[in-house]
Amino acid sequence: MKLIILAAGKGKRMGESSNHTPKPILKYKGKTLIHHKFEQLPSSIDEIIITIGHLGEKVIDALGHSYDNSKNGGAIIPITYIEQKELLGSGHSLWQAKEAIGNSPFLVLMGDDLYSKQDLEEMIALNIQNPQSWIALVEPQKDHIPYGKCVLDEEGYLIDFRNDPNKEILRNLMYTGACLLTPDVFTLPLIKISETEYGLPHTFVQEVRHKLPSTGKLNIHVVSTTYWKRVTTPEDLVE
Repeated sequence: MKLIILAAGKGKRMGESSNHTPKPILKYKGKTLIHHKFEQLPSSIDEIIITIGHLGEKVIDALGHSYDNSKNGGAIIPITYIEQKELLGSGHSLWQAKEAIGNSPFLVLMGDDLYSKQDLEEMIALNIQNPQSWIALVEPQKDHIPYGKCVLDEEGYLIDFRNDPNKEILRNLMYTGACLLTPDVFTLPLIKISETEYGLPHTFVQEVRHKLPSTGKLNIHVVSTTYWKRVTTPEDLVE
């Protein structure tokens, strides 16, 4: 399975540090955020595709063109870089990798946040059971989520993301930025969530409202996290 890491953004909320260092290679506990991700890779990952943009050459210098995944029971994984020339959001970033992805299911991770191998393996195992399935990694939150809350149907499938200022949605679930998709996603129109940004989750959740050419309508499964570290501000990098 191919892994796509979306690492093109500027990380504006990281302050001064993001002006000279791309957010995905900022360090946490002595390692870059992407190296933390590499250490959690399932053995079934056989190619890594990284979209780069802001200071992209520094990402290439830091990571090189392969990663030795033998500690996780895997092999040496080649790394391919694809430039997102216009920074137009996560949906647009993934679309730049369309030709490199091919015809098989693929895993998508954000370039900054940290995930666990256990959760990624669960997503892949679920896809193996149903190769056409789409999967979103979500995390239950203690504090109320007023914006972009995950909405599930009665069977527990993801059907939407909605703002919930009045606490009307009972499940308090946040999407982590990690998902497993099939190339059918590229048949959907990109959804614009601001004047300069196309959102990936808002794009793939359309699947519940469209019939895809090869499969028809599919449910979007959810997997709950055992670990997720969201990296948004400099304080998130403090050990």
